[in-house]
Amino acid sequence: MNIRRKLLSCILGCAVLGFGLPTVAQEQKLKFASATLNDVQHQYQMMFKDRVSKELPDVAVELYPASQLGPIPRMVEGVMFGTIESFITATAFLSQVDPRFQTFDVASIFKDPAKTQQLLSSDVFRERAKNYGNTRNIQPISTFVHSPNSIISKKPIKSLQDLAGLKVRVLGTPFQIEPMKALGATPVPMPLSEVMPALQTGAIDAVIAAPTVAAAFRYYDAAPYMAMVDSWPLIVTVATSSNWLNNLPDETRERLQNIAHEVESEAVNWGLGDVQRAADAWTANGGSLTPLTPDAEESLQAVIASSTAGLIENNTVLSAEVEALNGLLK
Repeated sequence: MNIRRKLLSCILGCAVLGFGLPTVAQEQKLKFASATLNDVQHQYQMMFKDRVSKELPDVAVELYPASQLGPIPRMVEGVMFGTIESFITATAFLSQVDPRFQTFDVASIFKDPAKTQQLLSSDVFRERAKNYGNTRNIQPISTFVHSPNSIISKKPIKSLQDLAGLKVRVLGTPFQIEPMKALGATPVPMPLSEVMPALQTGAIDAVIAAPTVAAAFRYYDAAPYMAMVDSWPLIVTVATSSNWLNNLPDETRERLQNIAHEVESEAVNWGLGDVQRAADAWTANGGSLTPLTPDAEESLQAVIASSTAGLIENNTVLSAEVEALNGLLK
């Protein structure tokens, strides 16, 4: 055996025995998308990336806010098909993935902000919610309150009757569509990226959206009136590819999920301040705040409940989830 053959034999032997060459951990890329910019969703993304970069150097987080990876429906599909690893979004946009996501649009469950966040951050809820979307390659790794919803309009909404006849942009969930119909408005579901052009062209007259999103996207230039609805919160979820998560080393996956949970409280606290900052920015740029009266909020809750009761009763999966979450609130 000549020297060359001896050297080759040695190299092959080392490879078989698993030693002799250093093992390099493979970097995992996490594309993290959102439709918004400079709101609590975007802030959560930045907080999450900062923690992951410090604690999990083998996971490279890339942020894509403001619909850089496409409109909302395409980003949901991206997570399902594995081309996007994670997407933070209003849970209504996940309702077609799994009817259990519609639970977050049942306003009566979440009308108390403090109880809502207590429920969403509890271990028993997390254990239950991690299975939402499990047949469509989606796993929620974080769910929290974004802000109260608001009604942004071209003319002031002083009472619920003022909504009659208006074309109102809503999320693509029957839990916003049916109440608007009951109030005499025409609900128009559309992705966030299409809202401002629709306001400018008159395709819609009003928008249901988070006040922080409305201020960030300068809706006051086209629709200067805002009415916050404290009893109707917007809840968001970090929808992550199940396949991507399951391919991570066990310790990495567990730590990443823990980081996702740990960042929530910091993001929620930041978001509370952001609601006030949004209100200040709104009025500073010529917008007007016209909050609903307590009686109007109570009437809206009644309309939401009556117009959506059948949606719950006729969906066994959803009704079971609503009953379970109501039980957790007691």
